[in-house]
This record gives sequence, C-alpha cells and structure tokens, in this order.
Amino acid sequence: MDHFKNIYNNMAVEYHRMIEYEDVDDNLYECIDKLLTVDFNSVLDIGSGTGRIPLLLSDTNLNVFGLDLYWEMLQENVRQRNLSAGSWLLSQGDAGALPVSSDRFDVVTAGWVLGHTCSWHPDWQTELDIVLNEMHRVVRSQGIIIIMETLTTGSDIPSPPTVGLSDYYDWLEKSWNFTRQELRTDYKFPNVQKAINNTEFFFGEQLSNMIIDNDWSRVPECTGVWSKIV
Repeated sequence: MDHFKNIYNNMAVEYHRMIEYEDVDDNLYECIDKLLTVDFNSVLDIGSGTGRIPLLLSDTNLNVFGLDLYWEMLQENVRQRNLSAGSWLLSQGDAGALPVSSDRFDVVTAGWVLGHTCSWHPDWQTELDIVLNEMHRVVRSQGIIIIMETLTTGSDIPSPPTVGLSDYYDWLEKSWNFTRQELRTDYKFPNVQKAINNTEFFFGEQLSNMIIDNDWSRVPECTGVWSKIV
C-alpha cells in the first residue's frame, strides 16, 4: 500500500497528533481569514482529514461541511469535533464526484489532498481537471476556492519537494488561474525527541536526522496557499 494511503487508512490518531503542533504562528489562519469576506457563510472542506480546516475555522460564524474519502480519518475528525464542541457536518465522499448540489457553497477548500494525485495517477492532469471542475460546480458565483499544499518540511526556503508537485503548482497557476501565497507553518514541539516521535512515521528518517543535526524542537515548514475568486 502507498505510504500515505496507509497512514490515512490506519494512523489517523497519529496524524492528528502531529498536525496539532503545526503552524505555531497561526499564519495559515491569518492568510485564510484575509481571503474570506463577511458575506461568506458556507464552506465545503474537501479532504477534511482529521479536522484541520474545520478546527481552524471553529471560532468563525462559517458553516463547514467536511468531506473525506478515508473512514479512519473521518472517525478522528468526529472525535476532534466532539472534543472541541464543534458543529460542522461530515460525510464520506470522493472529490471527483462531490455529493452536493451545484452553487451550494461560498468557499471550497482542499488542504494537502490534491497533490497526492501527482504520484497516484500517471495522468494526473486529467484526474485533477475532474476535481477542479467539481469544485467550480459547487462554489457560488463570487465565491472562492482555496487550495493548500506543501512547499517543504525541514527548510525555511519554500520549494516544491518533488518535480511532480512543482509541475502541478505551475499548472494550477497557468491553466486554472490560481494565485499563490507562501507561508511559514512551522511545527513547535516540546523538545527534540517529541519532534522525532511525532513526525518520523510521516516524513521518514531523513527529517528525523535533520531534527537531530539541527537540535530542532521547532521544525521549519513552508506551505503554499492557492486561491481563486470564481
């Protein structure tokens, strides 16, 4: 099984434990907050995972509907919703065939999900054309689509970690007219050992060695945010 699919199928608790330490400076929230207008009230979060975006927006007045393909991730999402006394809705579903009506949401988000298509599908552009057409179908006129993807973990210089992701990011901008912003979303762990314990299952030994060599409890990370008013 693919490394990431295995995590999403079997390690949702560990995954959420890791991302709880992410974005210590709240740069992602500030970025998204600036992109949203007071007129927006509904959000579709595609690839909602364990609840990162619903939790991020939990102090707003936005009504969030989370969708994910992986049942294990949704179960942890439900647990996080209960722990936070949240009220967002959840459903299992495929980003390529969204189970919602057209022109339904003011905001459509997809965080750290679409980039996997580049390694899972040889013809990734065709696959992502389907997903992006679905995102455009369900967002209302003058609404916004926001896509978040990695620009590397373990470096303070934003750069796509693979050639495939670099091609995908360029394609988003040139073929679909998305605009990119680059953010620091560093992890801040209590100590070096916690940093290793909470990241190695996902990022592997290479990052663990960097953490040890640099004595990092704060692990640098860069994230890209692509947005488009529809």
